Formats: sequence, C-alpha cells, structure tokens
Amino acid sequence: MKTATTVDYVVIAAYMALMLGIGFYSARFNRGASDYFKGGNRIPWLVAGLSSFMSGFSAWTFTGAAGLAYQQGLIAILLYVGNAVTFLLGYFLFAVRWRRARISTVMEYLVERFDERTRQAFSWATVFFQLFTGASMLYGLGLFVASTSGLPLTWTIVGCGAVILAYCVVGGLWAVVITDFLQAVILMPFTLVMFYASLARVGGLGGLLAGLPPEMKSLSHPGPGWIYVLSWTVMVSFGYNTAAMAQRYFSVDDERSAKKVALLCFGLFLIGAFIWFVPPLAMRVLYPDLRAAWPGYANPHEASYAVAALTLLPTGLVGIMLAAMFSASMSSLSGLFNMHAAVISKDIYQTLFMRDGGGSGGAEHPPDSTSATTDSLRRSANDRKLLIVGWIATFGVGAAITAIAAAMAARGASIFGTMLTFNTVMSLAYGPPALLGLVVRRTPSWSGLASFVVGLVLGCYGAFIANWSLVQNVAIIVPASVAVFLASAVFKDRDAAGAARRDGLFRRLDTPVDVATELRENPDRTAAVFRFLARMTAAVGVASLALIAYAPPGERAIVIVYVGLTLAIAAALALVRGTPAGAEGKETA
Repeated sequence: MKTATTVDYVVIAAYMALMLGIGFYSARFNRGASDYFKGGNRIPWLVAGLSSFMSGFSAWTFTGAAGLAYQQGLIAILLYVGNAVTFLLGYFLFAVRWRRARISTVMEYLVERFDERTRQAFSWATVFFQLFTGASMLYGLGLFVASTSGLPLTWTIVGCGAVILAYCVVGGLWAVVITDFLQAVILMPFTLVMFYASLARVGGLGGLLAGLPPEMKSLSHPGPGWIYVLSWTVMVSFGYNTAAMAQRYFSVDDERSAKKVALLCFGLFLIGAFIWFVPPLAMRVLYPDLRAAWPGYANPHEASYAVAALTLLPTGLVGIMLAAMFSASMSSLSGLFNMHAAVISKDIYQTLFMRDGGGSGGAEHPPDSTSATTDSLRRSANDRKLLIVGWIATFGVGAAITAIAAAMAARGASIFGTMLTFNTVMSLAYGPPALLGLVVRRTPSWSGLASFVVGLVLGCYGAFIANWSLVQNVAIIVPASVAVFLASAVFKDRDAAGAARRDGLFRRLDTPVDVATELRENPDRTAAVFRFLARMTAAVGVASLALIAYAPPGERAIVIVYVGLTLAIAAALALVRGTPAGAEGKETA
C-alpha cells in the first residue's frame, strides 16, 4: 500500500497557502463585530448553505463515522440520512425564526427570550463542552493525515490547528464561509471519484453487497438498530438547528434565503449519506482485518477511508484527497472557532466587562425609533473593541482545542466515542430550551435555565457516571427537559423587564425582514464574493492539470474529469450577480 509522496505534500502546501490567502482577503469585509461574527447579514445564501453543509461534518465523518461503517455497515448510512432529515425542521420552522430574531449569536437570543443568567449559563457551558467536540474533529483530521503520510500524529494535529486558527483570526465569518465554499468545491467531486473507484474495485454494487458479512446489511443483528437511528436523529436535530447552523441562518439577508440554506443542506446530506460510506464498506471487503495492516493505531478501523484512498488513487490525487479531508475538518472547526469567539466576546465579555454591554446584547431591532438610533451609536463605539476581543477569543479557543486534540491522540481515544459523548451532552442540554423558546411564548424567564440545568445534570450523570447509551440519554433527558420547560408555564412570570424583552422578541419573530431598510448600510457583496470564488475555483482547476503528469496513463482520465468539474463550477460562479440597487425591498415584499 502506497503512502503520500512529494507531489502530494506540494498539493497540501498549496492548499494551505490558498486558505491563508482567503483569510487575508476576507478581512477587507470586516468593518466591525457585526461583519466579523455574522457577515453583516450579507452572506449569499448559496455560500451560507454550503458553509452549513461543510460545517455539519468533518474529517470525523471520514474517520470515526467511516470506522462505524467499516464495523457495522448500513447503520452509518442511516445515521447520516437522519442528519439530512433534521434540516427539514430548519426549512419549515426554525430558519425563518432565527433570521427574524435579528441577532449576532444564539446567546443574544437567550437573554431576550429568558434572562441574563440563562445566557451566561449557556455561554460558559457551551464553550467548555464544545472544546472537546472541536478537539475530536481536529483529532480525526490529524489521524487521517498522519495515517496516509506517515507524519507524527501529535505534530500533524498541531500543524492543522495552526493553519485553521490563522485564517479564522484574520478573516472572521467571511473567511469561514468563503473557505467553506471552496472546500466544498474540492471535497464533493473528490468523494464522487472515491465512490465510483471503490465500487469498480469490488465489482460494482452487487459485488459490494455480496462481499459484506450478512450482519452488516441488516439492522436486526445485536448492536445499533432502528431505535438507535431514531435517537441519533433526535439528538442531532437540536445541534443542527442551533449553534453554528443557526449562525448561518441569521447571516443571510432574509427569510427566504435562510430557508434555502436549510433545503440545500438537506439535499446535500441526503446524497452524501449514500456516497461517503461506500469506500469504507469496500475496504471491509478488501481488508477484513485492518489491524493487521495498521498495527500502530489504537482504532485502525477509523483509518478505513484513508486506506481506500491509498489503495485506489494514483499519485497526486492522494494530495487532493488530503486537501479534501482538510476541507471537511477546516469547515467544521473554523465555524466552531468563530461561533465561540462570538459567544466569548459578545455574550461574556461585553455583558460582564463593558459598562454598556447589558440589555439585549446588541440584538438588532428594525431601525424605526430613537432607541434604535441610540443603540446603533453605542454599538459603533464598542465595535472595534469587540472585534479585538473576537480576535483574541478565536485564538484562545483554537489553541485550547488543538491542545485537547493532542492529548486525545496521546492516550489513543476513540474519535467516534469522544465526539458522541460530548455532542450528546450539549445537544440534549441546550437544544430543547433554545428551540422551544422560539415557538412557545408563555413560559417565565427562568424556564430556559431550569430546563437547561436539568438536561445538563442528567447528561453529565449519564455520560460520565452511569454510562448511559445514546438511546437512554435521549429517552431520559429530552422528556425531562421538555416537561420542565412546559410545566413552568403554570407559574406567573414576576420578571416584568424579562416579559417586556420576550414580547419584543416575539414581535420581531412575527415581523418579516425588510432588507431595503434594515440592511441599507450593509452593501450587497454577492457579486464581489462570487467573482473571487470563481477565480479561486478556476485556479484550483487549472493547477490540478499539473497532476496529469504524475498519474499513471490509465488513471489520467480521473484527473481530467476532476479538472473539468472544477472549471465548470468556476464558470457558473462567474455568472452570479448581486442584487441591483433598490431591488431588495421588492424581493422581500
């Protein structure tokens, strides 16, 4: 089995340089904290949608989840179908409401719907627990790169973390979504190549099914089954409609764009579920015992996708494969870095350490009153300070995640197990109160905190003491958290100020976004962004032509197809134009 060559390393180095260049380019859009954390509500929906899609998985998909496919078979595909279904909740309900909330972070919404105590509890707990989620993603990326290149695992993790951190600190959310888009351009054609190459090696779909053990093609055997799939879907529905995903919903211009983001993610995840896991399944047919091939790894099945790439791809395309894995993880991690920086700077620092940082946390009401003008002036005065704090927070979060990932690698932790544990605790703790608060009006200001505390305590007990399964966690925590939230409605809300904030929030949730009025000071950057994306995508395609010289004659067609797809995408992007001046009001009428 081959390993990465000098050509592959050159491809990776060029890719890293491109990502850093995008970070510096994106910095030109950041006039203040609003641009840094939510793109001034001018992120084009297609860019935001692909960013959400890319943020929804990482190299963890091609390590931890691929390992599950290698061991269990069909279950991995069904879990990702469950991921796709959860975006329908966003399409039909939550995407519109997140955009109308007119906020910069989910935590800003919490203080308006509930109170400051709720925001602080959510903020601190989310930052802490998702450090470990992010570390699992980075660990998965490091494992993939190290297993294909032979580099030391720990130093690979540190190097990957440093590059992601560099462009996030400089460019903010604009850098995150633009790099996500280009990463999708690299990843999606590559996974299609891997899908067809894997099937060809094992004799097509029929040969794959014939070669797999019977238990891997059924959910009736002992192990994860239908109840597990349903529990997984419930768990991820909370994560995929809050946090980084919600940030994409309120970074676009209006409600229709937010719904398009959700629908695009649904379609891409549904297709991906049937493409991404064919290579590890094919490797189960070709290499029934990966431990014999990879004796140096604690969980060799989590390197099954890397094995597929090394088995099936010619020199040069292995470098593209590694770049694709960087793409998947960089997308998830960069979104996590930016979201946490927003929480730390706007929800923790601004509230606790800035004299005028209280109130609604900077939620952006439609500018139709004197108070809105005053609020705008206050935000302008503090914007620069928050931007600097955002840079520092991004660096701190990234450094902590990198250190934790290195520690995980040192003790040989399971990527799938670690990700599942921490993701379950946080998703089931903050998901129910956060989403119920968007649709249920008449609960007191303390209802969100009570529901969150119940979910967090039960989650920590189940994860770290009782060792509950995912099914047990969902069956116990979700009903308990929802019951506490709804039962609180029988109590009278004695917080008059909190009731006024809540009523103001729901007035905004009932009010469509008027782009012409609310975003009149934020220029439409669609044309400039897509022009830049077209040029960068074309550069990737043209540069990939050089790989033909290093591919064996019989495999050069793969490179040509990849280049053709990339250049076609570039041509399509070049045709995208922004909204003509004065047309926003017509579009959102």
